[in-house]
Amino acid sequence: MSARRWEKNVFGALLGLSAGAARTPVVSAAVPSFMRALAALTRRIRRPRADAGDAAALGRAWQRYMPSPHLVPITRVERATAYGQIRMRCPLRGSGDLAACHRLMAYDRALMAEHGARFVVLRSQAEPGVEVCEIAIRAASSAHDDLVPAHRLVRAA
Repeated sequence: MSARRWEKNVFGALLGLSAGAARTPVVSAAVPSFMRALAALTRRIRRPRADAGDAAALGRAWQRYMPSPHLVPITRVERATAYGQIRMRCPLRGSGDLAACHRLMAYDRALMAEHGARFVVLRSQAEPGVEVCEIAIRAASSAHDDLVPAHRLVRAA
């Protein structure tokens, strides 16, 4: 098995276990801490560099943390924001559990906080009918009121 395939399998297994834990009332509160610890380990292994003021560089740094950049494309860069997608199938897909999604995404938020950036899930696979997460990455020092996290939205069905 190639190193890349092994990494994808481990990532997928950890995601599945973490998603289950994020939906379990007894342990869900611990999930963000676990995800931040996992992010710290990932940063030590990957070590991508990015200028916090450069949205495109921040987007590339986020991609380098993932097992495959093809599954997390940056779709556009507008003004000071990199927009992207998470195309890998999420174990929370269609569950409606946006709070669990938010707990899981502590991983990505922690990864990007190290670069002085804010990571926001704008649309989540946890929402019914959504197959691709939509995300935004922007320097934390920039205004971000226009980036409304999916877990704070109530969308019409």
